[in-house]
Amino acid sequence: MSATITISGWGEVKDLVKPIRVKVFVIEQNVPEELEWDEYDETAWHAVAKVNEQVVGTGRLILDQSKAKIGRMAVDKNCRGKGVGSEILKALINLGKEKGAQEFILHAQTHAIAFYAKEGFEPYGPIFDEAGIPHVEMRLYI
Repeated sequence: MSATITISGWGEVKDLVKPIRVKVFVIEQNVPEELEWDEYDETAWHAVAKVNEQVVGTGRLILDQSKAKIGRMAVDKNCRGKGVGSEILKALINLGKEKGAQEFILHAQTHAIAFYAKEGFEPYGPIFDEAGIPHVEMRLYI
């Protein structure tokens, strides 16, 4: 399944991003909605994945000089395992590289460690709880 990926600021895509994040994080994973939205949304770059003009995934990139944090990766359950998440991740990494990032950090849910490892991310540190879900920090150096 090939998705069309666009990357924009929050103001341009929030109405596209919010429903998929609510569906995946709030409804499927029971993350309290007040934890889903934070101060980084307004300054981050947001990837939107569409298949047949339907939003099926998202992720965001927060830049801090030579470091970048990838987060809020969400793909509709009907599109998982079909390459959409990988396309989103690659698009965010490419944007980070273009902006000068040399280190990428993310907090992976433990069930997704292998997914991120395929793109070169390596676990860093112990497993920790974030919004009631086990996570591990992962890093990629360019």
